[in-house]
Amino acid sequence: MDGLESFITNGKQLDLLLMSFVFGAPLGVLYDLFRAVRLIFPHGKTAVLIEDLLFFFIYGIFIMSFTVTAARSEFRFFYPLCNALGFIVYFVTLGSKTRKLLCKVIKKSEPAVKYIVKKLVSICAKTAFKFSATLQIVHFGKKIHDNPLIDEGDLLYNSNTDIEKTKNKRRNVKKIGSR
Repeated sequence: MDGLESFITNGKQLDLLLMSFVFGAPLGVLYDLFRAVRLIFPHGKTAVLIEDLLFFFIYGIFIMSFTVTAARSEFRFFYPLCNALGFIVYFVTLGSKTRKLLCKVIKKSEPAVKYIVKKLVSICAKTAFKFSATLQIVHFGKKIHDNPLIDEGDLLYNSNTDIEKTKNKRRNVKKIGSR
């Protein structure tokens, strides 16, 4: 044959069909990981939707990679069909046992996981507090609340009583700065 081969032989198609079927099981394992997250951290429908979209995004990358590497970039409808069949076989057989095991493990480790999450949240909160305190510091170590307001009377945040206070604060700051 002189040109490039533009078809996949029957033997190769059978190999691809079986590989697609077998690769459905790792997709089931990936889905079990998402189920574990749902069991550990119960959440609403929106988060479940986002997780499902993420799962299908990962599956899209998988099917594209499979098509490019194993099938010379020639997509066939039976790839996702056999993936789904392999996924269902895994889900019904080994997946049900995996779910039961996950439930037992999560129930036993739930206090430890909650403790770790609580510690991580407190560390994040402390870090956020320190970060926000650092943002309050302006040039030369002055804090924002030490700086007087602008003493123009037409600004919204200055009332007539505040204008005199602002002028006095500004005079005091100038006196301190000139020393």
